[in-house]
Parts: sequence; C-alpha cells; structure tokens
Amino acid sequence: MKSIMILGTSSDAGKTTVVTGLCRLFANLGVKVTPFKSQNMSLNSFATLNGEEIARSTAVQAFAAKQEPSVYMNPILLKCKSDTESQVILLGKAVEDSAGKDYFFSSCWYERKLAAVQTSIQVLQSRFDLIIAEGAGSCAEPNFRANDLVNMGMAHLLDADVYLVVDIDKGGVFADILGTLRILELVSPEDKKLIKGIFINKFRGDREILQPAIDFIVEHTGIPIAGVIPYLPNLHLEEEDRIKTFSCCRPEIDIAVVYLPHISNASDFNPLTAEQNVRVRFVRTPDLLGSPDLIILPGTKNTTWDLDFLRRIGWQEAIETLVPTTPLMGICGGFEMLGKYLYDPHHKESHFSEISGFGFFDFTVKFQKTKKVAQVVYRATSGNLFAEIGDLSGYEIRCGEIEYGPNDTPLFTSDTGFDGVISKHPLVFGTFIHDIFKNPLFTRTLINHLREKKKLPPLKTPLIDIKDDFENQYDYLANILKENCSIANFTKQTT
Repeated sequence: MKSIMILGTSSDAGKTTVVTGLCRLFANLGVKVTPFKSQNMSLNSFATLNGEEIARSTAVQAFAAKQEPSVYMNPILLKCKSDTESQVILLGKAVEDSAGKDYFFSSCWYERKLAAVQTSIQVLQSRFDLIIAEGAGSCAEPNFRANDLVNMGMAHLLDADVYLVVDIDKGGVFADILGTLRILELVSPEDKKLIKGIFINKFRGDREILQPAIDFIVEHTGIPIAGVIPYLPNLHLEEEDRIKTFSCCRPEIDIAVVYLPHISNASDFNPLTAEQNVRVRFVRTPDLLGSPDLIILPGTKNTTWDLDFLRRIGWQEAIETLVPTTPLMGICGGFEMLGKYLYDPHHKESHFSEISGFGFFDFTVKFQKTKKVAQVVYRATSGNLFAEIGDLSGYEIRCGEIEYGPNDTPLFTSDTGFDGVISKHPLVFGTFIHDIFKNPLFTRTLINHLREKKKLPPLKTPLIDIKDDFENQYDYLANILKENCSIANFTKQTT
C-alpha cells in the first residue's frame, strides 16, 4: 500500500493532528497502520517498552494507530540545549551533542541519519500495511533541501503521496500555498509532482464563502483541495512541543507550574486540568506567582542551567517564602533541584560542574554520561500522603543518579529500589516519574489534599482515566477527517 506523507507550509499548521486523525481513521477500518516522523525536534519525549526515547507526539500517534510506540516510528530526535546546540538521539539512544551547522550540513551526519532512517523504513514496511509520515516545519526551506531527510527528501525515499496542510486561522493561507509551491518548483522541480492534495486546516465560517478562493487555487496549481478541516476548539490532544493552556471557569484549586527556560514534558500536567475546578498556570516570573495551592518544578533538559536562572531572577526567595504553607512538588529535573548539590563532571547539562540545590532535602545528584530511559511501576511507601493509592506507572528519562541523605524519606518504592523523596511538614515532595498524573488515584488524592487544606469538600466524582479520554479524542478526530476530507475515499480501496 502506498505511503501517505503529510507536510506543512509552516510550523503549527496541523501536521501532527492530521497524522493522528488519519492513523485512527485507518486503524478503525482494520488497516495495520503506523505513524512515522523521521526527525523531530522536541523536548517532549517518551520512553518505549524497550527503553528507547522518541518524540512524545509520535507516541500519541502510535496509540491513535492502536500500536505500541516504537523507535522506528521516530528514528531521529533532537533535544535543544541552546539556540545553537542539540542533543542528538538516533534510534532511541543519545549519541552526542551537535551544533546545528554541523548536524544539518555535514556529510558525516547525513550518512548517520540516512542509515537510521533507512533501517526504520525497512522495519516499518515489513510490519505494517500503511505508513503515514509527517514532515517538520515548512516543506519549502531551500537551505535544507539538499540534505533533507524529513520533508520532500523523505517523501521520495518513501515514494509517498504527499498532502500539504495549511493553517487558515493565521490568515494569508492562499499566498502560503502558492509561495510554498513556487519555492518547491525553483529548488527541486520533481518535488511538486508528489503532491496529491491540500488540506485547509482550522477553518471557521461558511464554506461557500471560501469556495471562490479554492477554485482559484485549483485552477492555478492543478492540485485539488483534499479537505477543509474545521477549527476544533474542543479537541484536546497533547501538543508536540508547545505549552498548552486550559481555561477553568471556576477555579477552586490553583496550581502554579514554574516555566523553566528548557522545560520538558510539559504534557505531564494535562491530566490535572481534567479534575473539577482545577486551574494550571505556567508562571514565567516570581512576581506572577501569586498565592497558589501547589507549586510544581517541572522537568527540564538543562537542570543546572535552569536552576541558576531561577536563582538569578528571584525564584528561590519566592518559593522559600511560600513553602511553609504551600506544598511544593518537583518532577525529574525539578525534583533534582530540591536536593543539596548537583554535580555535572561531564557537563551533560550545562557549563556548571556543580551547583547547590534548593536544599529542601539531603540528597545529591550526579549526572552520568549515559541516560536512563525506562517505563516504571512503583508503589507509595507507607505512612505518606499517597500510601493507599496502590501501584502507579509512568516513565523515566534522566542522566541524574541520586544519592539519598540520611534524613530523606523515600516517596515510592519498587522491587528495584526507591524513587523520590517526601517531607510532611511542610509538604515538599519530588519524583523522577513522568506521566505520574495519568494515575487517576494519585491525582485525585493530591487534589483532595489541597481541597482539604482550603476546607473544601473532597471530590467524589468518578476517577478520570485520561487514557479513555484520549481514545474518545482519537475517534472524534478520525470522524471529523472522514466527514471533511476527500482523502477518506482512499480508505475504501484499502479494505
């Protein structure tokens, strides 16, 4: 079956969303389908069952396709460490850091990337009936075309039918289409021949008003409009690499997440917003902190750099002022900041060889050359706030190894060791576990504790399984695409 590739005229056009919806659409028709994004640049990552690291958005697409996420679905992941340097992850393993100029233009890197991509294509083609691939950014970037392995270059490797996605909500969409096609013609004329249709995404209003412009585009390009996808304000999928905010009409519990410069896995907090009357704010500066009911230090790609940054702009003083009465939680890098010292002899995180932590706990952290990537299952230790929740699952992605101090009380335990630390008075706790809030009983226990502190009645509504909500969202999106995209006619030939 011929592969499909979804490319965009810009970033945030909706490529990830369209691929997700198509994966569920084909899966519902009984097709064994897989997502594929050869290269992603994102700080939101996911640990596969085999302990490999891929982009979280690809994992979401795999679940939409009713498949287990695999490293072959995203063989190259770039995790930015600065404006000019990224950690390069090939086939799920961090190999080295690279400057952008070397990574994108050196022949050595090109050969390494090509080998990873070709291996992945071979595996996916042997395991699946249909590959639905996603490009990155804009597909018409002439500076990248010669060594391209993610947009049109990848489309040729896959011999895929290409569909462009354009975001009409931003305005200027028709100039966007014509400009993209013109650049493709000028740089690599054979690229345009692969394009089979165009999706106009995020449309609001009367379709009839849009029709004259559609006719104009078809007349001047010869490429059909494959669909006009409506703006979907009620669609709640995880963002690829952006902070997604949710409104709350009557907030009773206010949670402040400290917005770190290199914040990672911000999707950790989405399940909190599903709880009744809970507001989650991403707070950039201490003066905007206010009086939240819980402060969370999130994960970060550069723990030591971000810790120094927090100190420089006054976050430590703001947090220390509130902690006697306000619970504080750290996740992964945010948890590492809560100890006494962080040591980085190999400079995995930043130029700091060592830096003092906030000192709420006695533990120290030493960053290793290799990264731990694993799905995990823990249970709470006895006597703490979460002691009755049973097992909870998630995943860890970290270089930091922790050495607990004599006064540190572990938060979770398993057959292989401890995770996290907790103190009762004041309530300060931390964990390495990402996706922890996807454990409904953990989340409800925390929210009800915060409600009790405010003398609010506990929530007694059924626990929210965020996985069920995602399943409903996948099916909703698939049905929207089926109703609004002519590409759905292609599905009839696949069954």
